[in-house]
Amino acid sequence: MSSPFRFAALLAAASLAAGTCAAEEFRLIRSLSGPSGKVEGSRFVLDQVRSRFVYPQDKSLIVYFEWEGPSGTHVLSASWKQPDGRIGSISPEVKIETTSRQLNSYWTYLLVDGMASGVWTVEVRIDGQPAGSHPFEVVAPERPPAPVEAPVKKPPSLDEIFHSVSRSLVWVYKIDRDGRREDTSLGFVAGPNRIATAFQAVDAATKLQLEFSSGRRIETDELAACSRTGDWALIPADTTEIPALASGDPKQVTVGERLIAFNVENGAPIIGGVDITGRRNLPVFGERIQISPGLAAQAAGGPLLDLWGHAVGMLGGSTTPGSRFGRHSMSVSPGLYSSLNNASAAIPLTALPDRAPGRTFRLAELAASGVLTEPLSGMPEFMYGSTALDVSKKAGDAMPSDVSEFSMRDPQVWVYSLWAQKSKLSKGIVSAKVYDEQNRIRVTVPPKKVSLNATPIRLAFSFPTTALGPGIARIDVTWDDRPVWRTFIRITE
Repeated sequence: MSSPFRFAALLAAASLAAGTCAAEEFRLIRSLSGPSGKVEGSRFVLDQVRSRFVYPQDKSLIVYFEWEGPSGTHVLSASWKQPDGRIGSISPEVKIETTSRQLNSYWTYLLVDGMASGVWTVEVRIDGQPAGSHPFEVVAPERPPAPVEAPVKKPPSLDEIFHSVSRSLVWVYKIDRDGRREDTSLGFVAGPNRIATAFQAVDAATKLQLEFSSGRRIETDELAACSRTGDWALIPADTTEIPALASGDPKQVTVGERLIAFNVENGAPIIGGVDITGRRNLPVFGERIQISPGLAAQAAGGPLLDLWGHAVGMLGGSTTPGSRFGRHSMSVSPGLYSSLNNASAAIPLTALPDRAPGRTFRLAELAASGVLTEPLSGMPEFMYGSTALDVSKKAGDAMPSDVSEFSMRDPQVWVYSLWAQKSKLSKGIVSAKVYDEQNRIRVTVPPKKVSLNATPIRLAFSFPTTALGPGIARIDVTWDDRPVWRTFIRITE
């Protein structure tokens, strides 16, 4: 037998005494139903007789028939009618050979989810002729209507995100004391008259030039708010015609996920995927979202986007404030320089304040208070500088090997520099200051009066590693108290 939903088992047993006429019809003696039973001799005995079955408590039912009729070979079949009269299933035909006038047979019917409640009927035919029926009631829970699934909304394509988000991107240029562009970063419109970018994009700048996607440019020397250790800054500017970038939920960013970021190649923004490789919450600096591959330094300040093009973070996340300078302005090992000057992390967008303070802050004011790193003042008289484990006291000896990474077991960090007269400038005071990541002075080198001539001279000083402890430190060499060269060192345990 088969149900409307799946096939059920059919069990049939019969025995018949000889001596009947083949033309005689079968007479139904009785029919019974119950949840279970067993065969005893030539009869089937139900464990319990009832005609009402409740699903899912009852998983199946058995209908048992007894007839009196002719002996011989007979074909039995059963049709199972639903409460509405339609045939729900028909059991396979079973051929039985009998030798007595008694014929017994039973069928097992499986109850399944979704059956209609009401009175069902099983109708049996023997040799194609009606041979009786048996009604039984099925009570099944109402099946709730299938939920109407809303159409799945697909995220936009990279092309669509590129064109949509590009409208909100802003180029952020650092302007030095001479009015020249010194560095380039990205930013984006984060709200009405508010541009978000990385702190490193504004650090040590005298002025900032902003260029919008429309080509409009403005200059400013103000910030609405910033965080040196958080690596974020908010710039006040007129953004009337530019839509703010939609925000996503940084809490939904998971390690192993692929998100979207803007990189910078050949002076133009490009879009692509980045993998989320880790999340960290660092003392002093706050939360960082690690990404791979690392992006160009110019990408810092741009948005980290989810697959819908919503900003969930801002690229940058530097843990070495003050390190955003060109190689011509400082000396450091290639490995350390690479770790200081690529965008391999982002900060969650929730790290930025919802509202900036009512007042704005001038860059000069922030530099004087130590929030910003003091910009370098290039001078041709400075020829070279580096750090080493030791420096010979004899000026004629070979130059020491350059070292940017030290251990706490190293007694001293030596800093040396070469100077020569290149113009009328011949006298000045050389000194140096060593800063930690929060721009606090940890070491001050006593100033030394220097007279220059055409022959290069070497100046050197040292300080103990214990004056700093493990971490990355910045060293500024000054001329007349103006920093003219800087480097960074890493000290390990």
